[in-house]
Amino acid sequence: MNQSRIAERAETAGIDPLSAVTHPDPYPYYRELAASRPFFRDARLGLWVAAGPVEVAAVLAHPDCRVRPPAQPVPPPLAGTAAGALFGRLVRMNDGAGHAPLKALLVPMLAAIDPAAAAQRAGVLARLVEPDDALRTAMSGDRVNRWLFTLPVVTLADRLGLPVADAASGRGNAVQVAHHVVAFAAAQSPLADAQAVSAGAEAAQWLGQWLAGLPPAGGPLQGLRDAAQRAGIDPQAVAANIIGLLVQACEATAALAGNTLLRLGRGGSPSDALEHVVARVAQDDPPVQNTRRFLAVDSELCGHAVKAGDTVLVLLAAASCSSPADDARAWTFGHGRHACPGDKLAQALAAATVAALRARGADPAALARAFRYRPSLNARIPHFL
Repeated sequence: MNQSRIAERAETAGIDPLSAVTHPDPYPYYRELAASRPFFRDARLGLWVAAGPVEVAAVLAHPDCRVRPPAQPVPPPLAGTAAGALFGRLVRMNDGAGHAPLKALLVPMLAAIDPAAAAQRAGVLARLVEPDDALRTAMSGDRVNRWLFTLPVVTLADRLGLPVADAASGRGNAVQVAHHVVAFAAAQSPLADAQAVSAGAEAAQWLGQWLAGLPPAGGPLQGLRDAAQRAGIDPQAVAANIIGLLVQACEATAALAGNTLLRLGRGGSPSDALEHVVARVAQDDPPVQNTRRFLAVDSELCGHAVKAGDTVLVLLAAASCSSPADDARAWTFGHGRHACPGDKLAQALAAATVAALRARGADPAALARAFRYRPSLNARIPHFL
């Protein structure tokens, strides 16, 4: 099928590489792109699109493709705010040698967190999300949404050694921490309005002050701080990237857990272990559907001449649903130097969140009958009604 016919069919269906993220079923469109236009220029959107598995891998591995525009290290709406200062220190949003020493400490720290132990701990921490007396009321869509964005963040914070729960009372500031992480994450979206950006800046400031005020303690976080100090790494960069890890456990894990609830609610894989269902969802209905890369210099990419300043929309979901069976993978976690090192942990936290919700009466079938997708240009996050 020629390119004009593909574009015509897509336009008729009301779908394009960006709107596909929240389309009810974008996967036939993704597969068609991957098969017929694995790498192309979308003139209407003004960017290149990588859809085939080979092309997606090539873009993510290319040394001239950067995670941020070279002249714009921080999104303009965040520039000059506490959120912008925090964003600019994130190793996952930077290329180059300057951030390599800290990344070399962060990756093994995250990899050392046992996913099974984290899932078990999530079951204990679930009572921090709501008081016990709330469990006797119906599990509404709003409550499910709050759980999706809270329990994974709280659990990762706990596993890192952050004091989200008081040892004596079992209570703590867990929900407050998660609330600020959600606000900072929301401010990073290109769809964020002025109010969301302002809330994100306040949240970044609160999180930074909270981390700075924590006394020395054991656990992975203290080990990271000590190693960073020996390596001469700025403590503010360490704090920013701890917050960055919590942000990564926020929207993407909420989306993975939410899409798992949808899979269960539609009758998918009823006999499979929950961990297997989550793994399939990560591949078949991935939480992060795309990412972007920015050309630092004129170059050649997938057989095309590209120019400095060009943007490539990398359709992770298209690669995932069109990969050959002998190379099936969850592309949603990325590939190459910016691949997420916490893929197994994210899946374990998503499974634990779904298990906690079901134990409290959440009905996947009822949830699947009343939901929409949150407005987003890259994350497929169900919002239950």
